[in-house]
Amino acid sequence: MEAFRQDPSAYTIVDIRNESESKSQPAFEGSYNIPLPELNERYHELPVDKPIVVHCAGGYRSAAGSSILEDKLNVDVFDLGDNIKDFISAH
Repeated sequence: MEAFRQDPSAYTIVDIRNESESKSQPAFEGSYNIPLPELNERYHELPVDKPIVVHCAGGYRSAAGSSILEDKLNVDVFDLGDNIKDFISAH
Protein backbone atom coordinates (compact mmCIF):
# COMPACT_ATOMS: atom_id res chain seq x y z
CA MET A 1 0.00 0.00 0.00
CA GLU A 2 3.04 2.26 -0.06
CA ALA A 3 2.35 3.19 -3.69
CA PHE A 4 -1.18 4.23 -2.70
CA ARG A 5 0.14 6.26 0.23
CA GLN A 6 2.55 8.04 -2.13
CA ASP A 7 -0.05 8.88 -4.80
CA PRO A 8 -3.72 8.19 -3.98
CA SER A 9 -4.76 10.03 -7.15
CA ALA A 10 -3.36 7.14 -9.21
CA TYR A 11 -6.22 4.98 -7.91
CA THR A 12 -10.00 4.96 -8.05
CA ILE A 13 -11.04 5.05 -4.39
CA VAL A 14 -14.29 3.35 -3.37
CA ASP A 15 -15.79 4.13 0.03
CA ILE A 16 -18.23 1.33 0.86
CA ARG A 17 -19.49 2.83 4.10
CA ASN A 18 -23.08 3.95 4.41
CA GLU A 19 -23.73 7.41 2.99
CA SER A 20 -24.15 8.94 6.47
CA GLU A 21 -20.76 7.56 7.57
CA SER A 22 -19.07 8.77 4.42
CA LYS A 23 -20.48 12.28 4.70
CA SER A 24 -19.76 12.68 8.41
CA GLN A 25 -16.15 11.55 8.16
CA PRO A 26 -14.83 11.69 4.58
CA ALA A 27 -11.49 9.94 4.15
CA PHE A 28 -10.54 10.81 0.57
CA GLU A 29 -11.66 13.68 -1.61
CA GLY A 30 -13.18 12.50 -4.86
CA SER A 31 -13.86 8.94 -3.73
CA TYR A 32 -16.89 7.02 -4.94
CA ASN A 33 -19.38 6.21 -2.18
CA ILE A 34 -21.19 2.97 -2.93
CA PRO A 35 -22.37 1.28 0.28
CA LEU A 36 -21.53 -2.41 0.49
CA PRO A 37 -25.17 -3.59 0.24
CA GLU A 38 -25.47 -1.71 -3.10
CA LEU A 39 -22.13 -2.73 -4.59
CA ASN A 40 -23.40 -5.73 -6.58
CA GLU A 41 -25.91 -3.50 -8.38
CA ARG A 42 -23.78 -0.36 -8.76
CA TYR A 43 -20.24 -1.62 -9.49
CA HIS A 44 -20.63 -0.57 -13.15
CA GLU A 45 -20.55 3.09 -12.02
CA LEU A 46 -16.83 2.78 -11.30
CA PRO A 47 -14.21 3.71 -13.88
CA VAL A 48 -11.71 0.97 -14.63
CA ASP A 49 -8.90 3.08 -16.10
CA LYS A 50 -6.76 2.73 -12.97
CA PRO A 51 -6.48 0.32 -10.03
CA ILE A 52 -9.22 0.43 -7.40
CA VAL A 53 -8.73 0.79 -3.65
CA VAL A 54 -11.67 -0.13 -1.43
CA HIS A 55 -12.12 1.18 2.10
CA CYS A 56 -14.66 1.28 4.91
CA ALA A 57 -14.34 2.52 8.49
CA GLY A 58 -12.35 -0.27 10.08
CA GLY A 59 -11.42 -2.79 7.43
CA TYR A 60 -14.11 -5.45 7.77
CA ARG A 61 -16.51 -4.44 5.00
CA SER A 62 -13.70 -3.52 2.61
CA ALA A 63 -12.58 -7.16 2.39
CA ALA A 64 -16.05 -8.16 1.19
CA GLY A 65 -16.26 -5.18 -1.15
CA SER A 66 -12.87 -5.91 -2.67
CA SER A 67 -13.89 -9.49 -3.33
CA ILE A 68 -17.08 -8.38 -5.09
CA LEU A 69 -15.21 -5.94 -7.32
CA GLU A 70 -12.48 -8.46 -8.16
CA ASP A 71 -15.19 -10.82 -9.41
CA LYS A 72 -17.05 -8.15 -11.40
CA LEU A 73 -14.33 -5.94 -12.90
CA ASN A 74 -11.25 -6.53 -15.01
CA VAL A 75 -8.94 -4.27 -12.99
CA ASP A 76 -6.59 -4.61 -10.02
CA VAL A 77 -8.49 -4.19 -6.74
CA PHE A 78 -6.85 -3.52 -3.38
CA ASP A 79 -8.36 -3.68 0.08
CA LEU A 80 -7.14 -0.82 2.26
CA GLY A 81 -8.27 -2.84 5.28
CA ASP A 82 -7.50 -1.45 8.70
CA ASN A 83 -4.88 0.86 7.14
CA ILE A 84 -7.79 3.28 6.67
CA LYS A 85 -7.29 4.30 10.30
CA ASP A 86 -3.96 5.88 9.33
CA PHE A 87 -5.64 8.02 6.68
CA ILE A 88 -8.66 9.07 8.73
CA SER A 89 -6.53 10.04 11.73
CA ALA A 90 -4.30 12.13 9.42
CA HIS A 91 -7.25 14.40 8.54
